[in-house]
Parts: sequence; structure tokens; C-alpha cells
Amino acid sequence: MDSNLNDIKRLADQYNINLDSLNVDKNLLTMDYIKKYIAENFYPHVIERKPITGIRKMIADHLVSGLKESAIISLYSEILMDDFMAAYKSAGVSMNVLLIKIISNTLMHYPYMNSEIKNNEIITYDSHNIGIAVDSKIGLIVPVIRNVNTKDIKTLDNEYRELIARAKNGIIKEIDITGGTFTISNLGSLGVSYFMSIPNWPQVAILSIGRTEDKPVVLDGKIEIRKIMTASITVDHRAVDGAPAARFLSELKYNIENFRP
Repeated sequence: MDSNLNDIKRLADQYNINLDSLNVDKNLLTMDYIKKYIAENFYPHVIERKPITGIRKMIADHLVSGLKESAIISLYSEILMDDFMAAYKSAGVSMNVLLIKIISNTLMHYPYMNSEIKNNEIITYDSHNIGIAVDSKIGLIVPVIRNVNTKDIKTLDNEYRELIARAKNGIIKEIDITGGTFTISNLGSLGVSYFMSIPNWPQVAILSIGRTEDKPVVLDGKIEIRKIMTASITVDHRAVDGAPAARFLSELKYNIENFRP
């Protein structure tokens, strides 16, 4: 037995191990043996170990850089979706496309939300290049639909369907994922009710969209079951304060609730 018996007993006691119950020759009961026994019996077994490389490393580095550089705050709101859902079904286009267009219309009044921070400058853009976070075969990517503010809904829908199809299959070019000025992430189709996202650095804002679900709400003093969607806006506090972000989210809520195709 290892000469340092007291240390072995002390370690075994931490894991409620009765040394006499171990099926091992006393001369082999060393500190290395007991550590190996503990690792095999009290810790999860590794089934795979792989380095963080390629697209996964690029995503990780990008998000970590954003968190290190930015000072983020998040606000959220519940949005009545009954009228929007009716309009969406009659429009015959993707729900995300309608939301993208409404976001663009709202950005017209809040250009500071369509900005980036680079080299200690806040840079505001006139083009609404809106990125959509997509879970693809190669990981999280954010393809960009350009100049949303200058295009009609049908044109946007065609571009969106073609771009997202290629993104999900990992058939994407660098030009497809660069030049974004604002990003949305929609996990509603995966059953997520509410979440907050990290801004797509160096952009100053990202909108997170949860699922639409039936909820009781009080309207005109009466309880009604209505379709509710939760949205959260996360901004870089270096560029956008809480009140301006709240005004953007409030108008976005109004525009969605009162949308007419």
C-alpha cells in the first residue's frame, strides 16, 4: 500500500469510498489507483473530444469579441398577433419576411438602431441590410438580405427563400453573410417562448423573436384569449440607451399589431 495512507483515506472519505470493499491487492492501493477509481466511477464518461475549429471557432471568437467589446442591455415586450397572423396567412409570404419589412419600416424612424461601432465611432447606415440567424449544417450563420427598405414584400420573399435554403444547406458565399446592419433571431418555430441574443458585433442591436401562443390578456377590462408573441431587443449601451431602445421596441410592437399588407 502507498506509504501516504492517510492521504488516500482522506480522499476516499470525500467520495464515501470504503477502501476495504475495493477488490484490489493492498500493495496496489496507491493514490494513483484511487484517483483513477474516482474518475471512472464518480465523473461523467467522455464519449467525444474534439477541438473548436472552422465555423464553430469563427462563431465562438465572434461572439466572445462582441461580449468583450460591448455593454449590452435587453428589453422585451409582448405583442398581440391576431391581426398580423390573419394578414400573414393572406399575404402568402414567409412570416419572417413580413417581420423584416416591418422592422425596416420602424428603423426609418430610429436610424441609430441601424448602426455599428468601429474604432470608437458610431456609424449609422441608410441601407437596411437585415441579417437572419440560421441554424445550418455548418453551424450558426447570419445571411443578409440587403436594402430591405427599397424592396417590396414579394421581392423580399423570393430573395429570402432562396438565401435561407442555401444557408441551411451550407451553400453560402462570403458576400451572403457580410454587410449586415441589423439582425433578427427567430426561435419561435422551435417552441421557444422568450430569449435574448448577443448582438452580431459590431452591430449595435439584435431582435429576438419567440413563438406565438394563446394567452389570456386583459383588453378593455375583459379577459380574452389572444395570440401573443414575445420579442426582445438587445442593444449595445455604448451606442443606444435604454429609453431610445424602448421607443424603438414600442413602435415596432405598434407596427406589428396594426400591420396591413
